[in-house]
Amino acid sequence: MRVKSVNVEKSGIEFCYNEISVMVYLKENEMRIAEEITYEVATGPVVSNVQIVLRDGKVYLDSPFGQNVIENPANIVKGLREILEGIREKHPSVYEKYNEFLKAFQA
Repeated sequence: MRVKSVNVEKSGIEFCYNEISVMVYLKENEMRIAEEITYEVATGPVVSNVQIVLRDGKVYLDSPFGQNVIENPANIVKGLREILEGIREKHPSVYEKYNEFLKAFQA
């Protein structure tokens, strides 16, 4: 994966891929991955309505057409683990929180 930069913020992990900003964040019992469309100073980032959702050991594509299971999410989980390894030293608490969540997913 060609990730150019990774930033850890209070709302999650942001990384740059092919000149777009992608947000990864934990929300209650799920992890969401979405392209950041805009950043509003007052409200924070506005993200795409098409998102990848990790919940209950499964990975879904969430879109205006509904939520569908992704049958082979191995590359998604592998990519998330690679990004986490990049923040392990500088942000150990965030690393642990996200890594603990990913334990439910096989890669």
